[in-house]
Amino acid sequence: MSYHHQNEESNPINPKSLDYLINYKDYQFYLKLSKQFALLDDKESCYLSYQEYKRDYLSRQYFTLFLQQKSKPWFQEKYYDSFKELRNKLRIKGWNNNPNTFITNLNDGHYDSISYDKPPDSRKKLPQEKYLTLPYTLDPPENPQIFIKSIPPDLSREKLEDFLNTIPGFDYLAISDPQPAKRFHRTGWINFNKSVDVNELLETTLKNPKIDDFTLFLTKTDQPITTKARVAPGITNSPDRLRQDLSNIRKLTTHLESIYNNLNTQSNDPISISDHINNRIKHLNIVDDIQRIKKELDFYILYLRQAFNSCYYSASINDFKEELQRKSSMFYRETDNDYADQSDDRISPQDNWIKNLDEKISIIIDQNLDYTKIGGIDYDKEVSLVANKLVKKEDENKFRCLECTKLFRALEFIEKHILNKHDHLVSSDNLIDLQAFNNFLADPHKILPPTDLPASMNRRIPAKQYQQSIQSSSQFTSNKRSYDDHHNSQNKRYKSAGIPAWTQSVPQHTLPPSYREAPLNNYKSQPSQASNLPKPPPPPGAKLDPRAQSNNTYEDLDTVAGGDDVELQY
Repeated sequence: MSYHHQNEESNPINPKSLDYLINYKDYQFYLKLSKQFALLDDKESCYLSYQEYKRDYLSRQYFTLFLQQKSKPWFQEKYYDSFKELRNKLRIKGWNNNPNTFITNLNDGHYDSISYDKPPDSRKKLPQEKYLTLPYTLDPPENPQIFIKSIPPDLSREKLEDFLNTIPGFDYLAISDPQPAKRFHRTGWINFNKSVDVNELLETTLKNPKIDDFTLFLTKTDQPITTKARVAPGITNSPDRLRQDLSNIRKLTTHLESIYNNLNTQSNDPISISDHINNRIKHLNIVDDIQRIKKELDFYILYLRQAFNSCYYSASINDFKEELQRKSSMFYRETDNDYADQSDDRISPQDNWIKNLDEKISIIIDQNLDYTKIGGIDYDKEVSLVANKLVKKEDENKFRCLECTKLFRALEFIEKHILNKHDHLVSSDNLIDLQAFNNFLADPHKILPPTDLPASMNRRIPAKQYQQSIQSSSQFTSNKRSYDDHHNSQNKRYKSAGIPAWTQSVPQHTLPPSYREAPLNNYKSQPSQASNLPKPPPPPGAKLDPRAQSNNTYEDLDTVAGGDDVELQY
């Protein structure tokens, strides 16, 4: 069938209007049906177009996830601007006087031997391993600490701290990110002053405490913790990459120091580590250029971890050290550099790892981030749309403010007037939500949407049944259900299995045979409903297969969900 003999009535649905993702082959067929022949004939442009479609789909998936979680206390505390003061308070509490302490220790030579190269006697990566890990031990906390095994997503930090503030000697509460595979529950660490006897607390005030009908399961943390350090790919030890990482980490350090200096009201002396590191490098008198770059980079890496509870190689910024240890393990650089430039256009896993790292760091340090480039929403455009509702155009160059009746010569002037003088009329709940959504997308460690989560449609959850399923956290338990793009779509009108819904309204004779609708009386082509029903139980008295006589389900609630979380053995 020639591309150029399509029926003029062909009108395929744009895949961007569907709540599921179509594959590359179907996307090419959509371009064919919609007569975008120039794009279809250029393989590179066609592939880039499909990647853009996938990014748009992922952004709509994130918006579905946002709609599901935006009312939860954990989400509001983390992303809504109304909780910014709380976030700043926690940040300066966690960072405390750590930068000054590090500078003192650096100048005294305590860190001269630091190196993040993989130890020479370390084991090799096994073929079945996604990445190499090396065990190491974390010392127990200096001050008394109690571990909270599970915090539900509906329980706010405010309620937890209101309860803990009644306990003499309470210092601070650190809380991990939610884990989707565990119904968005979190873990926590209650820290006390040195004089507190936590054993007595666990037998009295903190013996199975209940908040909002949820019982907190608590345990004392006073033992060393075994965890695993990750090994970054070999490209991180190449000279060019070492120089790039040093440049990146300097910018990230300046950014974090700026935040610290703005929040730290206890001192008028701004913190800056760069001069201290340069002086220490000169003192060490390292001759080799690459070794000098490594030493400077390692000083910065350690500074970020100890002063700001942050990890460079995972682009993780945290308030408290417990959150850092949970989210981001220590990284070593691979010394067996097996990296080689690709001779073709394929992107190697190492290149992809570096690309993701650079993108995360760029998002963190960019003060004028364009949210639309990361799948977000143009907030200024949305504000203009709201502000324009308060504008009356009386003539070509006459715009009147409906609130105070003032007259302006240009639309941009009256928009600025409304935003400055009548901002209370513009700050709608919808705009507040959109700003929170942008903050969510800008988080390098945001939770990922399940692959089977349908994409939002016009900023709404796409189907009623999914909205109902939001109330059930079991939706996010892995491998509990499957979602078939073609078979379960609300938009599907075909009787034959496997036909994309976006080909509806396309004349049948223009479609390939495998994409044509089966006749209504062609029972052989239709999947039998009976075939989808569960098998009937065995007759009474029948012997069961020994393997079926026990039906056990195992769910380990102590393991860590997600890709990069660190499993801590308490």
